[in-house]
Amino acid sequence: MMEKTLYVTDMDGTLLNKQGRLSEYSKAAIRRFAEDNILFTCATGRTLTSVNALLGDTAFTCPAILSDGLFIYNMLDSAVIYTNPLSNESINNIESILIKSKSDGFLYALQDAQYSLFYKSLKHPLAYHFHQQKLRFLQNNTFQIPSFAHLPASYIPLYFVIYGPYSQLVKLRNDFEALPGIHCLLNRDVYHPQKDIFFMNVLNADCSKASAIHHLKKLVNASEVVAFGDNLNDIPMLMAADRCYVTENGIPQAKEIATGVIGSCDEDAVVRFIEREIMVNGPQ
Repeated sequence: MMEKTLYVTDMDGTLLNKQGRLSEYSKAAIRRFAEDNILFTCATGRTLTSVNALLGDTAFTCPAILSDGLFIYNMLDSAVIYTNPLSNESINNIESILIKSKSDGFLYALQDAQYSLFYKSLKHPLAYHFHQQKLRFLQNNTFQIPSFAHLPASYIPLYFVIYGPYSQLVKLRNDFEALPGIHCLLNRDVYHPQKDIFFMNVLNADCSKASAIHHLKKLVNASEVVAFGDNLNDIPMLMAADRCYVTENGIPQAKEIATGVIGSCDEDAVVRFIEREIMVNGPQ
């Protein structure tokens, strides 16, 4: 049987440049990979709408891992392959913690493969900033709701996001992870001028980029997974891969476990690495 390598990359700080954009060189490389049947896709905390906006007229022909592994989607036929929704009990428990801590939270939900963002209030400036940043990608599919428990039945609840200073989110993480079947992923907002501003995704404990790449590896019948990342939430995926590479701009903790460190995200390092491998080994 022919050996097949599945290449999986994080987006922000890895495939995207430091301005949060996908370069024309990387877009062209993604199209070439598709033509040569190279298995290449993303594993990102971003939503489908956000990824589509970044790709433009380009698409991953291999199913994409979205929302930190909560969602696997085939862009070629617009099909949802896998989801791992939150239970009503988890939603109620998470909302109780948000109320007690007087924190703003956001709930991402899915309807007909389209994301929506639900929130109760935007009283904190950082919450307002987060909401404004998401309006363009979500095409105004953001809705105020009196309680997260009142989510309309047609929506699939995927995960919560809390946005704020690292010190605040670490305290909240302890409360959330005391809940049964819940875990949190912390990831720095690489585009915010303050280096202590983080996202925290609150989701099912059995859902991660790491578990999703195992699922996708079987789905596409790959013999090897090569993962690329740069940040805290990439570490489980990097550790689960057969080989893993971290961009030069990545955090020290990720570099410590990497098979190797490649160039910066501003240098199209991911696609150039794959191009070099293909030149040496040929398409797999």
